[in-house]
Amino acid sequence: MKRIFIDANIVIDLLCERYPWFPNTLRIFSMADFGEIELYCSSLSLGTASYLMETKKMTSQEIFENINLFCQICTPTTVDASVVKNALDSDFKDFEDALQHYSALTVNAECIITRNKKDFSSSVIPIYELNDFIAYIEESSQ
Repeated sequence: MKRIFIDANIVIDLLCERYPWFPNTLRIFSMADFGEIELYCSSLSLGTASYLMETKKMTSQEIFENINLFCQICTPTTVDASVVKNALDSDFKDFEDALQHYSALTVNAECIITRNKKDFSSSVIPIYELNDFIAYIEESSQ
């Protein structure tokens, strides 16, 4: 499994260093940094993360630098009119999760990593909870 899409909560966990999830999130990004996987996230997630980074009293310069570094490891995907229409026409209960899902489809993601698997019950892409994905990767490498 190479093409991994990460949900907004995973993006935020990394950029805002939210515990207790930050260490496992960092592991996923280390795998991407070493070329073991390709990471993608929706551009929408970056906007949400920047807002939350502001609430943590980060300066604009820090936010831009952190997102720039982030984008060197994780490629942002589009949230365009087609993604919005598909999300609106879907069976998802949460619009934001539907946007994430249809944005992941634009890059042929092989799975989505999240901390809220139940929110993706309508997904046609396999969904992993963060800790389950880490366990899966560790088991696969043995």
